Amino acid sequence: MKKILTGLILALGLVQVAAAETARDRLNAFFTNVNTMQSSFIQEVFDEQGNLKQSSRGTVFLVRPGRFRWEYAQPEAHKIISDGKDVYVYDVELEQVTIKPMRQSLSSAPVAMLLNKQPVDSQFQVQAMQTEDSSLSWFHLVPHRRDSDFTSMDLGISERGIQEMVLNDKFGQQTYVHFHGMQLDVNIDPNRFRFTPPQGVDVIGRPS
Repeated sequence: MKKILTGLILALGLVQVAAAETARDRLNAFFTNVNTMQSSFIQEVFDEQGNLKQSSRGTVFLVRPGRFRWEYAQPEAHKIISDGKDVYVYDVELEQVTIKPMRQSLSSAPVAMLLNKQPVDSQFQVQAMQTEDSSLSWFHLVPHRRDSDFTSMDLGISERGIQEMVLNDKFGQQTYVHFHGMQLDVNIDPNRFRFTPPQGVDVIGRPS
């Protein structure tokens, strides 16, 4: 009986290690193999006291490297679009467009942390997280380069890929992003990443 119990314990440990390696492989595969991504999302922003400041939803389109469209539909229309050179932030209600070079706008949208197609370890310090109340495998990522308002990112991964993302910023806020209906390596119309400010809106900045 003692040998059987020992064998079961060892087997369970091996299964747990294998599962962790599989999740780690999926994390690295997302950063090294995926070329395009599109998904719906729900986003929640909490202040440093843990109070909900904002809840919104929309869609995201991503083509690596450098191009994305992060579009809020509710509660207010808001678009953040990168063509790979510049980032356009269009506040529909204020009728204002702000244009900045890509290198100055990495914190404009949460998806900017996922833009580069490089091994995850070359971009981040990676640590597996221990969780008891989640069906996802979680990893804590700290960027090697500190050129964003976001100081770290937690990613929750399932067999279908990244399902949740938690961003911590230098102001003590947390941004939770819940992806649903995510599709990887699908064809995305290049026109989604081109943006011309509508007539009559205020434009701050100019394209590179």
